[in-house]
Parts: sequence; structure tokens; C-alpha cells
Amino acid sequence: MHDRGLSYTEWESEELDSMDEFEDGEEDINTGGKFPSFEMPKNMADFLWDLVTYFTNKEAFKDYIRTYVVHSGRNLKLVKNDNSRGHVHCIGAQGCEWYAYCGFLPSTRCWQLRKLNDVHTCARQFKVDLLSTKWLSGRLETSLSHNPKLRINDVRNKTVKKWNTSISKSKAQRAMTMVLKNVQGSFQEQYKQIYDYAHELMCANPGSTVKVKVEDMNGLKVFNRFYVCLKACKDNFISCRLTIALNGCFLKGFYGGELLTAIGRDPNDQMLPLAYVVVEVECKDSRTWFLQFLIEDVGGVHVC
Repeated sequence: MHDRGLSYTEWESEELDSMDEFEDGEEDINTGGKFPSFEMPKNMADFLWDLVTYFTNKEAFKDYIRTYVVHSGRNLKLVKNDNSRGHVHCIGAQGCEWYAYCGFLPSTRCWQLRKLNDVHTCARQFKVDLLSTKWLSGRLETSLSHNPKLRINDVRNKTVKKWNTSISKSKAQRAMTMVLKNVQGSFQEQYKQIYDYAHELMCANPGSTVKVKVEDMNGLKVFNRFYVCLKACKDNFISCRLTIALNGCFLKGFYGGELLTAIGRDPNDQMLPLAYVVVEVECKDSRTWFLQFLIEDVGGVHVC
């Protein structure tokens, strides 16, 4: 086990001089520019397209197009989408002449709405193609943070109720997975912090035993087992009955595994958790690995 401690090194950041104005006489569009800068409206029903509006980048333009598509129920398509232009047409019905053109301006290093025909001759659509998983995940982040048990059908019903738009089960599932990754963090990234977690346990509970076992796979360290026995549990075992109960259960997370526990009985006939371990599978080798540390922590072979 290689312990990674916390870094107490003090870092001094270099001060960077901010640019007071753009080079070559370029105008700052955010401080009194000639044309308005785009801001996402809180209520799409009151929004009106404003020609020559500035967008900080093309992604902001595309994000607004998707928002407009969902709220208006119009089926739009990005006909031209490259580093210098974004051309959007309505494909809701044959003959609909709605279009918008946004171009890149090298002089101001931003994107501007250059052409617009804001007249639809088509009917509202119940299913729109531009509703992407990324856009949907951004709108579901608050709901899923407050209610982690949100189901796929709840997400689909929410899109119908709020935007009058239909989505597939697979898109709802992908959006929920993306939100959980943003809110809770990637499972893989969390496993990379296992040594930091072990170090914090030992700092907060001096005298505790924490063991991390990893395996080498193609030069990478892969998590294998994790054992914890807190100092307070060790000390309280002396007043417990001379009986230790062992149990285990499956972990139903993304990577699976099994959780094995050792439980004692205190004088009040209450359960006292002595130690726990996360292993890849419950077998003779993993149980032996667990019990060797447990016997040592509760007093050695003369006690057990």
C-alpha cells in the first residue's frame, strides 16, 4: 500500500496583467459595444429574435437554437455548421421559409446573428430532432440533485409536461447518466481518490487500521480490496461478548464487488460494527485476507 498524504506545500500564484483593451483596436463587445450581447432569457415566451446580436461562441448560438426548438416545437436543422458559419433551416413542413444565419467575425472574435426570417408556416411538432442529450442533462441537473431516485419515465413525463416534447427511453437514460456523472462525479475518478480517503480516515481516527490493496494491470494500478477498522471499535471490543458475527452483501454499484462485515455484541445487547472490507468477490482468499487483519486488530490469536 502506497499512502498518499495531503500536500501542505504553499503555492504562490503569479499575477497576470489583464488586457485593458483588445489589440489592434478591436472593440470589447461586453463593455459598451455597438451591438447587443446575447443572454439566455428566463421566459422563452417573451423572447424576440434580435438581428445582429452577438454570441460569445458558436456553442452559445447552438445552445440557444436547441432551447428555441424545444420551447417553440419547431423542427430545425443545422444545414451549415463549420468554423465560420452556422446556418439553420426549418424542416417542419415543406415550404416553411424560417431560417437563421450566424457568422464568425474575426475582427471581434465572436459570432453574430447576420440573417433571420422569423416567420413559420409550419405547425408545432411533438418530437424535435435537435433536442440533444447534453441539452437535456443541463436542464435535469437541479431536479436530479434534489431527487436522486428520479426514474426514466419521470424524465420523459417531465419533458412532455414542461415542453410538450417527446423523447425516447434511451435518450432519457443517457441524459440521467450524464447528470449523475456531473453531480456525483465519475466512478472511475472517485476510485482514483481511494488513497486520499484512506489517509483522511487515519487522520480523523488516529490508531485506526486502513488497508488498500491494488493490482498492476498493464502498468496501471487497479483497485482490488479495501479494509477499515476504526480505533473506537477496537477499544470497545474488550467489553463485548466473545462472539463475532460475519456477514456480507453484494454491492450493486457500477463496478460491483462485495461488502464483508464483522459485528460484535456489546453489554447492552446492541450490535457493534468492528470492521468492514470491500472485496472483488467473497472467496477463501478474500475472507482470509479480511480475517487476518481483523484478528490482529481485536487482540491477536490469543484473544481470537
